[in-house]
Amino acid sequence: MFSSTNDGMLNSLWVEKYRPKSMIDIVLGEDQKQFLIKCMEKEDLPHVLFHGPPGGGKTTISRILIDCLVKNDMDILTMNGSDSTGIDTVRDVIIGFLKSPPYKSKFKYIFIDEFDGTSHNYQQALRSVMETYAENGRFICTANYQSKIIDPLISRFTVFEMKTLSKDFVLEYVNKILKLEKVEADQNSIELIIQSFIPDVRKIVNTIQKNIVNKKLKKIDAESITSLEKKICGLIVQVCDDIGTDRKDATLNQNIPQILELMSKESEPDYRQIYQVLFFHEKLPAWAKIKINQYQNMHQSCALPSAHFMALVYDIIQSGMTYFTMFKKK
Repeated sequence: MFSSTNDGMLNSLWVEKYRPKSMIDIVLGEDQKQFLIKCMEKEDLPHVLFHGPPGGGKTTISRILIDCLVKNDMDILTMNGSDSTGIDTVRDVIIGFLKSPPYKSKFKYIFIDEFDGTSHNYQQALRSVMETYAENGRFICTANYQSKIIDPLISRFTVFEMKTLSKDFVLEYVNKILKLEKVEADQNSIELIIQSFIPDVRKIVNTIQKNIVNKKLKKIDAESITSLEKKICGLIVQVCDDIGTDRKDATLNQNIPQILELMSKESEPDYRQIYQVLFFHEKLPAWAKIKINQYQNMHQSCALPSAHFMALVYDIIQSGMTYFTMFKKK
C-alpha cells in the first residue's frame, strides 16, 4: 500500500518511499501470493528463489518476507551474490551464521541478492548446507537468470518467477506517485520514460524523479533519456527484426558501424546491462537469446569485453541467417 509519510532521508528516494509494503500489493500469481501469505502467518517459509528481469520486484518481495519473519537483526544475514562468490563465504560466513540457533525468530534467514552471480563451487557447497541446517535456517534468494543456478539447488528451492509488468500497470503506478507528490506531468513524457526503461520499474521511477523541477516533470525527448546501452540494444533488435527481409543488407550496413561508434565513446558501455536488456526483450527471437545467454556466461572471463561483445553481434547475425535459410522465417 502506498505511504506518503516522511521517514527520514530514505523517503527522499521515491523508489524506496513507494516500495510496496504488503504482500497484497505485489504483482504475483494469486496462488503464489496466497501461499506466501500463509507461510508468513505460520512463520514457516521454505527456501525460496525469486527470478525475473531487473526492477521487477524480486528484492521488494524478499524484504516484505524478511520484515514479517525476522524478529531480531541477529537472525538475518544479508549478502550479495555478485560480491560474495567463492566457496570460502559458504564455509566461513554462512555455516558460521547457521551453527547457532535463532535468537528470537522461528528460523535464521540468509538473504542472497543476485544469487546467479555466485560461482559454481559456491552453489555446489550450498547443497549440503541447505539440507544440514534446514531445521535452523532458510534461504531467500533473488536472481535475474534461473539458468545460472545448478539444477540440484533449484530442486531445493520453491521457485517464483516474477513476470514482466505491463505498461498499463506501470503507468498507473507512476501516476499514483506523481499525484501523491503533487507533481504536474505531461503524459507523453511519462509514457516515453516507461517505454524506454520497461521492465525496470526502479529505473523508471528514478528517471522520473530526477527530472522533476519545482514540482513539474520536465518535457522529455527520446535522446535525453536513452542511455548508451539502450541505443546499442535498439540497434541489435532492429538487426534481428530485419534478418530474412529485403531490408537486411541496408540495416547491417547502417547499424553495425553505429554500434561500433557507440562502443567507442569515452565511457564504456555497461555490457552486463546490455545482456540483461536483450535477454529479456520481448521482441528478440529465441535464436538470438540463445547466443546472448552463451556469451553472457563467458563475459566475466573474457580478455577484451568490447571484442567479446562484437563477436556476439556477428554470431547473432550468423545465427539468424542460418535459421532463416533453414526455416524460411525469422
